[in-house]
Amino acid sequence: MKKIIIALFTVALPMMMQAQSEGLISRKAYKGQKSDMSFYAAKGAIPEEDGKVVFKDVISATGKSKEDIFNKLASWASLRYEPNSMMGDDYREPNFYKNIEYAKVKEANKQSGKIDCQGAEELIFSVKPLVKSFTQAFYLLNLSVSDGKVEFKLHTLAFNVDQGEGEFVRMTAEEWITDAECLNKKGELRRANGKFRIKTIDLVNELKKEISEAINQ
Repeated sequence: MKKIIIALFTVALPMMMQAQSEGLISRKAYKGQKSDMSFYAAKGAIPEEDGKVVFKDVISATGKSKEDIFNKLASWASLRYEPNSMMGDDYREPNFYKNIEYAKVKEANKQSGKIDCQGAEELIFSVKPLVKSFTQAFYLLNLSVSDGKVEFKLHTLAFNVDQGEGEFVRMTAEEWITDAECLNKKGELRRANGKFRIKTIDLVNELKKEISEAINQ
């Protein structure tokens, strides 16, 4: 029996070392995460409108026409929201994503300049040998194109929260990552849902960054 265990360990060790070198089980910091955690714990970091979590912004593309912006944005969206697709090898990278089958571009209307996307993806918190901590996030992204800009709106956000033993419960952003639900009396992130808030803020910021880069090429 000892010989079998030693043989298995000998085979597994190089694989574990390789995984660690590739970032799967390494302890390096998540690159998309701010070093100052107060950024995520700041009041209003998760914006609300009429009791609903809604992220809004205007992304500039100075000097670009509506048609040019729309074509570039539609191309970006078709790749970013392709169902069952993945970008990147390391979940710690800001631009990493792993879509599930419900991801899609719901509408891309060149005349109106509207592009509506349905986000459905895994947000991975950590990966250890034989264990992956993650959630499935669902949201709607509405993009409205006009000359020189894109109006950004992400809303109707929810998560499948792991309850253990393969059971998940659906929690809305309003129930899970708002100031009232996610910050303790000291203004610090709660352990259970703080990581959801961090991943959400990073996701929104990365989407806006990618859109800006796509339309300003």
